[in-house]
Amino acid sequence: MQPRKRRKNGMGTAVCLRGNRYKPWVARILVGKTIEGNPIYLDIDNFETELEALVCLENYHKNPTPLYIKENRYNKIVTFPLNPYPLVPVKNINIEIVEKVKKDNYTFKQLFEEFKEMKLPTDDEIKLEKEKHIKPKGKFAYHYSRGMITAFHNCEPLYDRVYKDLKTSDFQTFLNNCGKGYDPLKQMVNLFKNMDSYALQEDIIEKSYSQHIKINNTKLTKKSKTVYTYEQIQYLWNIKTNDYREEFIRDILLLALYTGCRAEELLFIYTKNIFLEKNYFIGGLKTKAGTNREIPIHPKIKPIVEKYYNSSNEFLFHMPSTIGGNKKANYDYYLYHHRKHFIARHPTLEGHTAHECRHTLRTELEKLNVKQVIINSIFGHSNEDTGLDVYTHISIEEKLEAIKMVTYKETKKLYVLSTNQQKKYG
Repeated sequence: MQPRKRRKNGMGTAVCLRGNRYKPWVARILVGKTIEGNPIYLDIDNFETELEALVCLENYHKNPTPLYIKENRYNKIVTFPLNPYPLVPVKNINIEIVEKVKKDNYTFKQLFEEFKEMKLPTDDEIKLEKEKHIKPKGKFAYHYSRGMITAFHNCEPLYDRVYKDLKTSDFQTFLNNCGKGYDPLKQMVNLFKNMDSYALQEDIIEKSYSQHIKINNTKLTKKSKTVYTYEQIQYLWNIKTNDYREEFIRDILLLALYTGCRAEELLFIYTKNIFLEKNYFIGGLKTKAGTNREIPIHPKIKPIVEKYYNSSNEFLFHMPSTIGGNKKANYDYYLYHHRKHFIARHPTLEGHTAHECRHTLRTELEKLNVKQVIINSIFGHSNEDTGLDVYTHISIEEKLEAIKMVTYKETKKLYVLSTNQQKKYG
């Protein structure tokens, strides 16, 4: 019988423990030495046969995973092997192992609950974001989080599945057969990717399978942005009402059509940042380029701004006095009344959102051949050419000149050639 070939140094060894044991063989590795030069070993696992222990060593060296070691033992190590093992010092190995086994068997629902606690805002954090637009550090913003919570509610068939066992085909099959439209599917894909990212960080999974998911139903298409027609814009101007909610929604939409602001940006206009005599205000959220930008006030919407303006109020828009008039009007209030009341009364505007007002204004300015740098400055968009962002400063006077051209009527083309050049009317 040929003698067994000696294993390389640093590759560990199979050791048979004394006594009458069910699994006497252990896969043992050298993790370091004490200050006196005494070796410190760590056992990866126990086995019935020597061969199993040797196979374990071979597999481990191909894919080393973190190993738990008692903290006091770890602290005795002074010198490590040339290629040190990934060690995790812990005070109580049994508790840590139980926690690891627990996480290894997390269901979809259990993982989401932990993900929600760590990454989604609490009620108090949501309240602060709504009132002051202060987002919690290290967590997702409220509206983004709300989409993931909605997506979770649509994933009930996955609740009891062990998360680490879910592969791309499992996610894809679920999406293909759940019967949801494009937007809910997009929310679910977003949720899966964020949960995978969290699970990877917590060593619950070793690979992100959700990255390969696609919304591949050819019958489903992303809803395209549609601009308001001139007739619909005139319809908005013609709405006369004594209902505060209806008036509030109409005014938000009109302001969005002539400023390019998002609805939430309008609700966060501070009174101190409104300069009526100079026909502009400072506002904007979301991006670095969009925050605290100078936004021109079109002559047609100036009366609307003046109607809500009250120097005693912190914000331009406040809730009705019947439901807390001293509080800022929040985005949820706007969304609820837009969907539940306003569109029901004005079906001719159905399918349009405040964000499409923003798209409508950009389209109109482009039709008027206004320079892109001026348009981007109004909307708070970065210019593709970095040099334009750095060297071109668009004054509020230039923005006002551009915005005053907007009539939302069929007109001849207007051209804004460049800064300090005259406008040519063709």
